Amino acid sequence: MKNFLSFVFFTAVLSFAASPKVIGYFPSWAQYSQFAPADVRYGFLSEVRYCCLVPGGSELLLTDDSDKENFTELVRLSKANKVRIVASIGGIGNEGAMSDLSGASLVAAAKSFAGEHGIEGFEIDGGAVDAAGAKKVAELAGALSDAGITVSIAIPGEASLAGAVATVASKIDAVSLWFTDQMGANEGSVKPNSNTAENIKTLAAFASAGIPGEKLVAIVPFYGKTFEGAKSLGASFTGTGSGNDGVLQYRDLMEKFRDANAYKVSFDEASQSEIAVGEREIVVFNGIPSMQAIAKAANDNGYGGVAVFDLSGDHKEPIISLLVSIGQILRPDVNYKKKK
Repeated sequence: MKNFLSFVFFTAVLSFAASPKVIGYFPSWAQYSQFAPADVRYGFLSEVRYCCLVPGGSELLLTDDSDKENFTELVRLSKANKVRIVASIGGIGNEGAMSDLSGASLVAAAKSFAGEHGIEGFEIDGGAVDAAGAKKVAELAGALSDAGITVSIAIPGEASLAGAVATVASKIDAVSLWFTDQMGANEGSVKPNSNTAENIKTLAAFASAGIPGEKLVAIVPFYGKTFEGAKSLGASFTGTGSGNDGVLQYRDLMEKFRDANAYKVSFDEASQSEIAVGEREIVVFNGIPSMQAIAKAANDNGYGGVAVFDLSGDHKEPIISLLVSIGQILRPDVNYKKKK
């Protein structure tokens, strides 16, 4: 009987440990859209990742020093709500600083920063890296892990990069794949901004390369891209459309779509992504069906979970919220009903 109870306890622990995560990024620029740490729905999350830190000499620095108060409050509220708090290092635009960084100097800076701010781990975000850059990211993550620091990595969701990080996968907490900005103004024709069908294939390719599935995390966008002069996927376009340089947060898209006559919204089965066609522009974005699809793939294949970029872009209404749509699949035990 004692052995049986031990087995049941051990199985329960494994089941809990393997539960997929729901991770939310909180970027430094959220302050400019009036999104504060108090607005984060901590109860829906397993982990919060603050973006970003950059190496500066022997230190790790906030990319925007004016966000220090927000960062401190984010750490405090994450801990108060028993949600893991991680700081992301690097990202788009900081590839050069990362390539020149040594493992020893990063370890020293990370220990100092964690001690000062009380965070629970780091993510090394390689930004727009190639295979050599991904190898450098893996090297830096390995150095932190060897020093006893909890660390994960984030790299572009490109199957060709799997081999560069596979050797360090056993040492680190997660390998997160950026499935964002797959459509840009430099493309010749309109395609999904995040092609869920292809992203699921990429996750499988990383798993086949020897990276444990439970460590693979899909990073998905909470924003869409707009392009003028096109009416369908595969069509040519004349330029970016409405929004900030053609980018609209999901919450703002939902407000645009309130007028049913303004846009025709549809779901593309082939790419498992959403499209909205208006009189002057097309919008490629991810809505509830595509978020449910990536969450289901993570759940069914035992992947590590889904990370969202970023928390400020979501809609607060549970019935429309993408965070809720993901969480209902990956963390069904959470109460997602709107508080009265």
